Amino acid sequence: MRRYIVIFCLIPFFLPTMVNAKIVFSSKRDGVKGIYVMDDDGSNVTLLTDKLNPDFPSWSPDGKQIVFARWKSLHEPIYREICLMNVDGTHIRQLTGPQKERVDFPTFSPDGSSILFIKIEKDERPNNENKKSINVLNLGNGEIVEIANVGANAPQWSPDGKQLVFSSFPRLGKSGGNIWIMDADGHDLRELLPAPLRVGQLIIGRTRPKWSPDGKKILYLESDTTFELRDGVGHIIPQGYRYFIYDLRNKKLQKLKIPKHYKFAGADWLDKGESIIFTAIPIELNKTPELALFRYNLYKYHIRTGQITRITNHPGYDYQIDWISDKILQVSPIGKKNEQWGTLKK
Repeated sequence: MRRYIVIFCLIPFFLPTMVNAKIVFSSKRDGVKGIYVMDDDGSNVTLLTDKLNPDFPSWSPDGKQIVFARWKSLHEPIYREICLMNVDGTHIRQLTGPQKERVDFPTFSPDGSSILFIKIEKDERPNNENKKSINVLNLGNGEIVEIANVGANAPQWSPDGKQLVFSSFPRLGKSGGNIWIMDADGHDLRELLPAPLRVGQLIIGRTRPKWSPDGKKILYLESDTTFELRDGVGHIIPQGYRYFIYDLRNKKLQKLKIPKHYKFAGADWLDKGESIIFTAIPIELNKTPELALFRYNLYKYHIRTGQITRITNHPGYDYQIDWISDKILQVSPIGKKNEQWGTLKK
């Protein structure tokens, strides 16, 4: 394991009082990407920060802080750093060092003492491959430990802190990635599900796993795509999208009744595991999507009834989301605006 010390993360945390926002998410509105909070019903949308293209926000377990990733500078957008801020957007401080690397998907340990994140850095490897790893930052002493030398998307601790779940990176035109699980120290790495098979030109990919609040289930997203090479340019053509819950006790899958043309960008549990919240856009399948037309919004899906409720409704891009169940959070009333939402017909 490689270890680093980041001394400038050892800053006293000034914690504000708390009110009623429970969802934190990244969104691009009016051409500017920022991190926002809002209530469970989509009301009281409040911008916290829009500096340096922030993304991948995640609550601390006590609901008093938010960790996120952002660019190191406007001149080096490929390099990213992990930052921490209070829930009202104040007292932003950098946690990772000045190295030229990309770090993403930060999330807190269940006890709030550490930050889990991925790192992608230049490495002298065959075919100019980058080195990918999963790392843990100790907030008490600033030490960073590499726990696994693997490529990972969205790693997350189990609620008891004993395991990690993540998805593997897709390989363009070859495989769509799978869901993996391992011990929290990086040992006993194994695939949670059988590897998805490529059938002809169809590529099945799995991504963005999330532990249920009780640690007994895992929510994940699955896509069917085909890959075409036209004039030397690769095109990914969507065939359908699915949302699954995997029960770790009986190893059974539950497919959620979300329309397959809802292209996803992220998801999380909601209402103590009774619902999920996801960000998606309805698209036309079997054709190359028009990226300029993508307008992701947030939706709520009730697991027992299958009812879908649209939470946000605007022409922007709602991306990564994280929900906190019990704590009440403070947000500033400045800049608040209410979003219209309603139940969708299935």
